[in-house]
Amino acid sequence: MRPTALSALPPLLCLVLLGACSDGPDSRFDAAGGPAEVYDDCNLHPDSIEINVTAASLEFVRTPDACFEFLDGYDFDPNYADIDGLRMHYVDEGPRDGEVILMLHGQPSWSYLYRKMIPGLVEAGYRVVAPDHIGMGRSDKPVDPRVHQYEQHVAWMKVFIDELELSGVTLFGQDWGSLIGLRVAGDMMDRFARIVLANGDLPIIPPGANPFTVPVFEIDDSLGTAAEFFASRSRDRIEGFQQWIDYAASAPGLFAGDVVELGTRVDLTPEQHAAYDAPYPSEIYRAAIRAFPSMVAGIEDQNLPAWNALGRFDRPFLALAGELDPNLGSEATQNKWIEHVPGAIGQEHRRYNAGHFIQEDVGEELAAQVVAFMRANPIPASGPLFNVRYCEVLLAFPEDGRIRARVYGTQGINLCPQALWEDLDPEAIAQEYAALAAIMNGPRFWVLDAIAPGAGGSSALPGGGESVFFGDLEMQFLTTVLVPAAGANEDSAYGVARVDRDTVFHYVAGRRVYELQDPQGRRYIMQSFSRIVDTDLQLHDLASLGKRLVLPPGWRFSTRILQEPLRVPTVEGVAEVVRDDLTNTYQLLP
Repeated sequence: MRPTALSALPPLLCLVLLGACSDGPDSRFDAAGGPAEVYDDCNLHPDSIEINVTAASLEFVRTPDACFEFLDGYDFDPNYADIDGLRMHYVDEGPRDGEVILMLHGQPSWSYLYRKMIPGLVEAGYRVVAPDHIGMGRSDKPVDPRVHQYEQHVAWMKVFIDELELSGVTLFGQDWGSLIGLRVAGDMMDRFARIVLANGDLPIIPPGANPFTVPVFEIDDSLGTAAEFFASRSRDRIEGFQQWIDYAASAPGLFAGDVVELGTRVDLTPEQHAAYDAPYPSEIYRAAIRAFPSMVAGIEDQNLPAWNALGRFDRPFLALAGELDPNLGSEATQNKWIEHVPGAIGQEHRRYNAGHFIQEDVGEELAAQVVAFMRANPIPASGPLFNVRYCEVLLAFPEDGRIRARVYGTQGINLCPQALWEDLDPEAIAQEYAALAAIMNGPRFWVLDAIAPGAGGSSALPGGGESVFFGDLEMQFLTTVLVPAAGANEDSAYGVARVDRDTVFHYVAGRRVYELQDPQGRRYIMQSFSRIVDTDLQLHDLASLGKRLVLPPGWRFSTRILQEPLRVPTVEGVAEVVRDDLTNTYQLLP
């Protein structure tokens, strides 16, 4: 048969030509052993396939429900969302008030790929949402392969998340599910509480340097099977992937089951083959699985903002990989993400004896690890003080050969507007109050969640709280502090200051905390971070502070995520506080 340009043909003529090769039930579906009449219903005669049109004049087809009657191990009820006039299918299992796990598949699979993982996650009490990308699975399928562009699928996924009003999401992304999912997570950071990456990546290609080209979408009967193709394609990563782009666009009868099995360690049963092929009973349904590889040709640097945002993602991030996947599962790709994302620090990243379709090879193990990961990293509640900005002025006075400072702060009054703070003159303040010095301590940001009175205190802000104005900035008296002698550094970093206050600091479960340990093994937990030395320091920078601090001999920095709430009281009305060389402050753990 002469190659046929699918995109150039009128829809009905295209159907007639494509159907000429398969007037009866597809042999891939016979393998499932279901009633012959079911597959007759699934494999419609080309003349009877209905072409639907959206309000925007986009032509699409809808796979008959009969194609999904016999799905081995997949008995989830279908759910649908309207996305730009197209019906997008998704699995929605587990309690509706449970934490959401959004599971995104790649090409040429569909949500069937997650059938081994979903039960274990639901049993653990989570709500699993596993959509089929437009053009795949039970979702509607645009007939023109050129519709399937990377930015279009990113946009559709964002609409889907908005449509379902998903928040506090744990993303699980693999293959194109990661290329789309990581981009969406980077663009919509406020929606995502955790990320699990399994054989995935987010490519960034300099403008004008993309080596990939969009193929001509035409059937070439001279092409062999998927197994023959993968056995003979180039080992060069660029050349080999371009060959895959071209093959997927033109191979006759591109069967999803064949491709999935080639990317797994386990052998698929005939029933599982049929299930992967079920959404695509003839060529008119296969536009997406043909076009998805070519979407990489449309990627340049539009992912850079998302990549940079994920470099600030200090929420839990887990990188998993299949050792038999030499590309997306490579150690280099896995380590790139572990090193880039702050939330990856301290997590139990793993490599499995698995292929590219890691969910098929070790699905139950993956589910168990995701459950353990989520339980070890609970979503923190919103404490009233967390990441709240404040400033302090310390007035230093001599006392018995030492120096004691009176501490005034904006806590509970205002958020220390930057312009008012910058207007303050410490020398003029010291002169006005006859102090040895006025120490400008801020701006600062709490990394704790709440402060409560201690056992013997009547207020979380001791000292009477009289209000004063420094310039136009209102503050109140908080406490006094015995200034330490010169510590490890000349500016007294890592020296211990004794602060008079009877308080309890509270940190909620799921909160990432940052600690110093001195040579004697005493541990100090960060109470606030500072922009005094580094005016651009951000919350997401704290996880990697160990690379920046100039620690004295015997001192160590570490970070962890709390699995239970933490309560840090003072001892007999006194807190022992140290600061690092960036002036972040830490209180001694009792």
